[in-house]
Amino acid sequence: MDVFGWGGDPGERRHLIVELYGGRNITDGATVKSRSGPALKDPVVKLQLGSEKYQSDVVKQTMNPIWQQQFKFDITDISNAAVLVVTCEDHGITWNTFLGEVRVPIADHKDVSFEYSSQHWFALSNPKLRKKDGSPGEIALKIGTDQKGMVNKYMDGLDDRSVEDIYEEASVLAKESNESAHRSLNILYQTREIGSQTQGRLREQGMQIERMQGDMDTVHNNMAQSERKLRSIESVFGTLANQFTSSNNRSHKKKALADRKAVEMRKKADKTREKEKLKEWEATSKADKSNSRSRKRDQMIRRDPSVRQQMGVNEEEFYEYVDDTDRTLDQMDTVLDDLRGMATNIGTDLDVQNKRLDILHRDVSKAQPRIESAINRAGSIVK
Repeated sequence: MDVFGWGGDPGERRHLIVELYGGRNITDGATVKSRSGPALKDPVVKLQLGSEKYQSDVVKQTMNPIWQQQFKFDITDISNAAVLVVTCEDHGITWNTFLGEVRVPIADHKDVSFEYSSQHWFALSNPKLRKKDGSPGEIALKIGTDQKGMVNKYMDGLDDRSVEDIYEEASVLAKESNESAHRSLNILYQTREIGSQTQGRLREQGMQIERMQGDMDTVHNNMAQSERKLRSIESVFGTLANQFTSSNNRSHKKKALADRKAVEMRKKADKTREKEKLKEWEATSKADKSNSRSRKRDQMIRRDPSVRQQMGVNEEEFYEYVDDTDRTLDQMDTVLDDLRGMATNIGTDLDVQNKRLDILHRDVSKAQPRIESAINRAGSIVK
């Protein structure tokens, strides 16, 4: 069945025309980052679709060959899943060396007339190259059919359609775009919910780190008391020294308090800086949105409300979809702003918690030798 009018007669042969224009930076990817630089090659291109094969001319000693050759493949009975394989090789006397290849699904091109198709640059792929190697280059192809395809058949019939028919097709596309926008908005809502849950868990984690820091303060204070008692047991001079020194672990508490204040000050400074950036970004976003709406009003002719009754059903439906899509995009913009703020807060919280963990690690490292020393001293007293 000939849907929308494209496709040829049942007995007519259809062909895929492939124009090989040229290449750029064609070389062995393994030599791109070498000290001597990329090596010049004698590139030749082989094309295969199904059982049909073609080969281009050989261009000597260049990285930017120009072929400007056309090849025609019979696609009348070929599967939609067929793939055009374009292989670039370095021509040799006895054999060719593989440089890279491009695989192009013909389903993307079999309904487009060659007359209306465009030239594209395709990056060559070589699975043998390592991550540190460079790119083997690109080749330019123009692909289309020799029969009237979807593009030019649509253009031929454009003048025969009524305004209502055009609005009917436009309404279908507007509906698809509207549904897609709503799906994207739902995904953004789910992402925002996940971000909110992540923020809550980070806050809980920060409170847990605070409790751990308080426990370490208690450990250090208990160690200080234990050291004082051991000192008084070990000698009379230790007892006298305890009389002239404080029993409070003020030095450690003072240092821990200073560390926490430094972290809190850094956190406040980060939040202030992020708020300023957020305000600047919101102002820019608001200006961009306003300019976008102005351009949209200039580009799209909006019907005056007094003449809306003169609209056809399809035209009215089209503008309803457009208006609803516009509102959905505004909602998406708001959610994206929320996500940006969440990401900023999460980054700040992670930075602060990392600093707190560093302080906690330092306190634990200090506590361990004090505990070992106290155990050894107690052991000596017992003996």
